[in-house]
This record gives sequence, C-alpha cells and structure tokens, in this order.
Amino acid sequence: MQMEMTETEDTMVDIPDNQQVNSNISVIKEWDDCIRGNKTTKNYERQRHIEKVPSLLLEGERGSKNQEYYEPAVVSLGPYHYKRTRLAQAEKYKLITLEEYRLGIGKTTTYLYNKVFEVVHDARKCYIDGSTDAYNDEEFSQMMLYDGCFILFFIECISRENNKLMLNNEHLGALGFANLIRDIFLLENQIPFVVLEVLLKLKFPEDKGEDILNGFFNYLNYGEVILRDEKVLGNEQQPLHLLELYRSYFISLSASFAVGSTKISRMGRRRSREKDSVKDYNYIKRNRSFASVTELKAKGIFLKLTHDESKNEGIRFHSRCCYGELVLVRRAVSSNTKAIYLNMIAYEMCPHNPNDFRIATYLRVMKSLIIQRDDVKELRNNGILVHSLGRDEEVVKMYDEIEAPAVNLYMFHQLRREIEKHCNTKYKTWVAELITVYFSSPWKTVALLVATAILFTSFLQTYFAIKPLPDDANEDIIKLLRQCIRLKPPPTSA
Repeated sequence: MQMEMTETEDTMVDIPDNQQVNSNISVIKEWDDCIRGNKTTKNYERQRHIEKVPSLLLEGERGSKNQEYYEPAVVSLGPYHYKRTRLAQAEKYKLITLEEYRLGIGKTTTYLYNKVFEVVHDARKCYIDGSTDAYNDEEFSQMMLYDGCFILFFIECISRENNKLMLNNEHLGALGFANLIRDIFLLENQIPFVVLEVLLKLKFPEDKGEDILNGFFNYLNYGEVILRDEKVLGNEQQPLHLLELYRSYFISLSASFAVGSTKISRMGRRRSREKDSVKDYNYIKRNRSFASVTELKAKGIFLKLTHDESKNEGIRFHSRCCYGELVLVRRAVSSNTKAIYLNMIAYEMCPHNPNDFRIATYLRVMKSLIIQRDDVKELRNNGILVHSLGRDEEVVKMYDEIEAPAVNLYMFHQLRREIEKHCNTKYKTWVAELITVYFSSPWKTVALLVATAILFTSFLQTYFAIKPLPDDANEDIIKLLRQCIRLKPPPTSA
C-alpha cells in the first residue's frame, strides 16, 4: 500500500502491511520480556548471526585502548580472522589437536569430517551474510572440524587436568598458551555451537560433554576445576556459540539483583513508578552509581559470600535491623578476565539479539563497588574475589577500563534504590558508625570500655561530691562489701 505526499509528486511512503506491524509487535514484546527477566515467547523467529564487534565500542579513547581485547592473539577460529599471517603457527597445531581428539573418539578423520559436513549449511547460516562466500562447502567443513576439535581438546584438558595440556606449551609456547582462553571467548572468534555439539556427542554420548563444560566454566568462574549440580546445556534454546553458552551459565549463578519487577504485574509496576518522584526518575535515567565497598561498610553494609549459587543470589541486598548485607558470589579474576568481560558486553550490544544486558549490569555494579585497592582488599578478605593480577591496584584498573555502555535499569535501579533506602535510615547508619569506628578492632573496644569506666567513675565522684552520703552510711557500705567478698548473704533484719 502506498500513499502520496502532498508536497511533491515524486516522494512516496510505503505503509507496512498488517503482517509487518504484527511482526514488530512481537519483536518489541520479546525485547521487553528479556529486559524484565522473563522467558521470551519466541513468537518472532529470527536468524541470529555471529556478529562482529559493534564499531561504537571501538571508538573514543577507551575504545581504542580496548581494541586489542577483541582480536585474536594466538589462534583464529571461524572465518572472520582466518589465514592471518601472525596466527599461522596455531594452524599447524590444529592438526595435532584434531588427531588427539580423533584418537579419543576412536573414529577416522573422514568419519568426523562427514559428521561435520552434515551440519555445514546450518553452520554457514550462523555467520554474517557473505562472510563465508570465499569458502566452498569442503573448505568450510574442514575449517569447522579443525577449529571445533581444537576448542574441545583444550577444554577437555583443562576440565580433566590432563597432562596433554603441555602440548600447548610445546607448539605455541608459554605466552601462546596463556592467551588461548581469551581467544576462545572472543566474539569474532566463535564457531557455531551446532558444530561443537556434533563433536561432543561423538566423544561424550552419555552427557553430550556436560561434565567437561561444567568443569571448564567453573574454572573460569572460581579459579579451580570443580563440578557443580548446575546444568550447562539445560536451556531449551540451543546456544549460538560458546561465548553465548558461557554467558548464560555466568548469569545463572550471578545475579538476580533482587529484581522484584519480574514477579509483579504491569499494574504493580505502574503504581510503583508513579510513586517515584521526578527527581528519582531523572536519577535513574542518569544511571548514577552507588557507593564503593568501603563506603558501604562505613554505612553498616557488610559483604557476604553466598555458598548456594543455585538460588540466583549473585548480587542481592538484605536490609537487617541494624545493618545491611550485600550478598555476592565468588569470582576469579585473571589476565584473561578483561577480554572475556568485554566480549560478553560486545555480544549484548549487538543488534537482533534480545537479551537482558545482565553482564553489562553486573559489571556496572562491580565498577561502583571497586574504586580503590581497599575495596579489592575487602572483597578478597571476604572470599568473594580471587585474583592473580599481582597487586590489588591492577584489579581496580581492570574494572575502570571496562566500559558498560548500557545497563538493565530494572535490575540496576532496584539494587541501588534498596541500598540508598538503607543508608537514608538514620538509626541504622548511627549504629553502623558506632560499630565501624569503636568496635572495628579489639584495641578500640578496650579503649572504649576504659574510657566509659573512667567517665562513669568521674560521674560518681562528682555526684557524691555534690551530694555526699550520711556518715553512718559509710560503715554499712563497708560491711556490705566485705560480705559480698566472702560470698555470704547479707544478715536479715530482726
């Protein structure tokens, strides 16, 4: 349907038909459900792609500094950085990992290739249109096979603490090995999970690789290989790639942010919004952060490590009678953490990708909490943060250099508002000041008790100097003290 413009005969405006309008409504609803933390209805089916890093993230001073964290340092995976000269050494090593993975399956290379070839068309659709045109089906299938075996061999070695991991040192060197994890989780270095799924089923037919993925992801999260009850592949929707799968696992442990809006109706949200003042609404729009760890401690808000991540209490705030608790899950920070965080944020910023911006919101919270090295020290002392960056200042620098351009205001504001509500309660902050100033160490506690005793004694001396006791009262007091010392009951009066 078309409609003419009155100002010029040459200008025409296309009016979308009802089908397009209904499609847009489905898109809006899907995004809205994601932002509110609800499961999507999947009414709007889209072909999602392995995107490239949005150009806006690479602009500006901070973006140019972080550009290296989006590009592979050792190995190219997928077509976007394929055949780069400086990554040629890893291409030779892929032949070795293919052979090692094949031996573990007990099948020929041709058999593995044919299995991957069965999903080659589905794998092509996962990339941006035109990005795989330079490769025919045979070349593209070979690329997927080599890259898939390379990734899964490395994951299995880490997860099962296999000494074959030393092959990485032999063929890539110690520095190359140190950068493999970051390269595997780069947004532009992903291969379709449909390929990894085929290879996982061949070697791990019982659990489809659930255990090795679980151990590997927990190694990234906690700094050690541990198996937990959480399901890695338990989602109904198949992940697009490994980065998306890890992000889903990361946020399943980290963070409900005490979001009440996911459990209340639209009418309840509307009433709650009407109660907020205009000043508070503008405050939300500016995304202003809250206090750091040490500042919160001064207000009587103490850190608490949660030991049961299955309840989604990664970041949750509880306001108690005289103090507050900020509940966090333990996280490991290493030399690869910044690159992984930046690429998960880049994934969330891509178009045609409905999500709840959970990683960006989590990092905005952490950037608020960590301002100085004392904040990192508090997190370390409470077992919440484990890092291998050497100095606490390096952790502060890392979070400062991470940009979180968009956050989920439903989650961020809820957490910030609850913390500010607690801090604005006067008696709670007074009790907190009493505890932090006078009871923060045994010596301060003893000093307070001594000062209180001296003050009380001075008060008694002043009182009895003004109003002395009768002369016969002194003898009665002395007798009473003697009896108390001898632990004898006072004599009864006749």
